[in-house]
Amino acid sequence: MPDKPLETEYSRLDTIIGWLTVVLAFSLPLYRPWVTLATSLLLALWLLGGGLRSRWAELRHHRLSQAVLVFVALNVLSLVWTSDLHAGLRYLTKFRYLLIIPVLATALQPVFRRRAMTTFLVATLVSVILSFAVLAGMLEFGGSHPGNPSPTMAHLDYSLVLALAALLTLTRVLFGDMDLKGRLAYLGAFLFVVAGLAINIGRSGQLAFLGGLILLLAYWARGRSPRAIASVLAAVIVTLALAWWASPSFQSRIAAGRDEVESTFTKDRYDTSFGGRVAAMKVAGEIFSQHPLLGTGVGGNIPVFRHLLDTVFQDLKPSIYWYRHFHNQYAQVATELGLVGLVALAWIFWELMRGRYERREIAAAALVLGSVYMLGFFGEPYLRKQVPVVTFALFAGLISAFQLDGRRPENDPRKSTANVVGEA
Repeated sequence: MPDKPLETEYSRLDTIIGWLTVVLAFSLPLYRPWVTLATSLLLALWLLGGGLRSRWAELRHHRLSQAVLVFVALNVLSLVWTSDLHAGLRYLTKFRYLLIIPVLATALQPVFRRRAMTTFLVATLVSVILSFAVLAGMLEFGGSHPGNPSPTMAHLDYSLVLALAALLTLTRVLFGDMDLKGRLAYLGAFLFVVAGLAINIGRSGQLAFLGGLILLLAYWARGRSPRAIASVLAAVIVTLALAWWASPSFQSRIAAGRDEVESTFTKDRYDTSFGGRVAAMKVAGEIFSQHPLLGTGVGGNIPVFRHLLDTVFQDLKPSIYWYRHFHNQYAQVATELGLVGLVALAWIFWELMRGRYERREIAAAALVLGSVYMLGFFGEPYLRKQVPVVTFALFAGLISAFQLDGRRPENDPRKSTANVVGEA
């Protein structure tokens, strides 16, 4: 049966997909049950809603989707040689969220790209308000408390979401086409999210923010006058200094981190957050040396991890035997999928960050997304965690969708040069 006419094929289905994407963007910082529902519906509608032949044809020109499909397929294939099939299947349920990238790249209209970004920012601001309320003892929300004011998710996940939201908002300030009033509004939102990040106890997100900020400013500085660069750098330094001064918890977390690093390398203590990660890297290195090419298979690395702690690394066993993962995405991939898996993961980020984008704002957003996650991966295996992996898939899909716009017919409603982080 031939496909429906273009205007019929895309109008209703893509509108539904668009509103589901807006719901998803709102859910990520605030309400996890909607995340599961929205992603499941998006995948089902894309597969069963019609027009699938033309969408698959578009994916031939979307290299990021190809990289994602190869990575997911490699994980599925590794079930053949894993020693823990049950764990492998459980972990693969998280990787299905990466398939949101081809869905959004081929089905999301530009107007919904803007709405999704704005909705995500608004929801993040609401979550920061809740976070400050928890910090002040005015609100009890979930398991959060003044010592850990992460109201809607684990603090490590929340710190990454805040880092990404802050830098995408700053991207809009630096590159967006808007009047002074709009720029000041986005600047205020950026400062407020940075304040929320400062009171959070997730150091991996804070590290990702600082690294992403440096890369974003370096990209923005190309072709700018020395005076403009100096002004922006001064403003950023003042902002970070105020965040440091106004947040005793941020100061204490940095000081604790410094003490953990010192005790790990001078006293061989591995019973701290940083020390445990170093210990896990030692074991991961041994697993990689035994399975360098294809790894142990998805889910198969933890049985090997515990076996090595029982036999080779008995001194590390009291500190990390309870680990369910390596607290590092690169170690996770290296031990499960070997060198082939690391190359497949690197291809995803290469296509995201080095892809062809007509507007600098979109390229800057891709740089921010890639750098935040690549740095965050040193602290957590975020592709194994629902909110972080869906957040990555959402924005990778939004950003890379612009690569297909130029290949679509003029009457296709998804063809546009609108900003990925534009206003609603």
